[in-house]
Amino acid sequence: MNVLYSSTPMEGVYTPFVPLGRALLAAGHRVMVATGADLAARVASDGFEMAPAGPTVMEGAIGAMGDPVAAAAPEDEPWHFGGAMFGGVIAPAKLPMLREIADEYRPDLVVHAPVDLAGPLLAAERGLHAANYGFGQLLDPQLMATFAERVAPLWRDAGLEPDPYAGIYRGRYLDPCPPSLRLDRSPVAGDTEPIRPDVPGDANAALPAWVEFLGERPVVYLSLGTVPFFNQPDKFTTLLAELAHEDIDVVVTVGELNDPAAIGTQPPNVHVERWLPLAPLLPRCDAVVCHAGSGTTLAALTSGLPLVLVPQGADQFVNAAACEKAGVARVIRPDGMSSAAVRDAVIGVLRPGSAEQDAARRIGAEIAAMPSAADVAQHLEQLVRG
Repeated sequence: MNVLYSSTPMEGVYTPFVPLGRALLAAGHRVMVATGADLAARVASDGFEMAPAGPTVMEGAIGAMGDPVAAAAPEDEPWHFGGAMFGGVIAPAKLPMLREIADEYRPDLVVHAPVDLAGPLLAAERGLHAANYGFGQLLDPQLMATFAERVAPLWRDAGLEPDPYAGIYRGRYLDPCPPSLRLDRSPVAGDTEPIRPDVPGDANAALPAWVEFLGERPVVYLSLGTVPFFNQPDKFTTLLAELAHEDIDVVVTVGELNDPAAIGTQPPNVHVERWLPLAPLLPRCDAVVCHAGSGTTLAALTSGLPLVLVPQGADQFVNAAACEKAGVARVIRPDGMSSAAVRDAVIGVLRPGSAEQDAARRIGAEIAAMPSAADVAQHLEQLVRG
């Protein structure tokens, strides 16, 4: 079986697919990833074939900034920017390249990310089975409506009736969200299959030497993801200003594009790196502070760790609300952000027997019971063969 995974070139969008892609490879299938050049080296290192397709993230973002509808949109309607970037810029630029890839590769199955709108259209016009690997929560209905409006001309040009949800839920929906974290956000995909989210990275990967000295006091992992808009150095300095002086160890990753020195000199209990594999790191941690991005949030909960969430945009406010409702996190929204608030929230979730610790362990057990990537790979083969 030839599997084509179509993704936007963003770490947080691509990474969740990796365990499923490897499970497909292990089952004897061929896997090709079609995405922007940003991820070429990463895709190759994960063992997949790489087919460059579509603009880079920066090109997509710059194009969206120049979109008149997105530029004129009110601040409280952020879906216009997402619609412009993913539906108005990336999808039409990527689709011709994706068609050429499919002509040569001849996929049997198209797997796509929720914000990759070229993938479901390719599957529809070629009569292929499709699977959407979800983020966590379902996409905002207003964002989906904007996606559908933006790509409707592409569907018509292909001789197809435009899909009301831009094709996102046309095929099987692979849902990594544990039931207790699910918010009621219609429409719900009809053909839904749960899939257990995995913690990114190799559990046996090497970590810096200083990691061996962790464990005498609580360890907190702090990340603001990989998107430059969200992980600017000044945001780390605010988060760390008071937290760094508590009797804890703080492990910080600032992203590949940032220099650790940019957040200033920190005390010895603060360890700053560009990137670390989470699979070997999170078992050494007691709590996670992050922006409520789906990847880091689900990784923390898969590890049974309580959260302090500082959402900034995109799907982060929805994720934060779901975590707050489930009792696994304390949430600090922008209007309440301060160094003291971050410190107090972290100390609160670290307190022995905190409600957030108990809830996170319950969600972790729920995730552990979800079908594995290997299970889902087998089910996708049955879908295509059947």
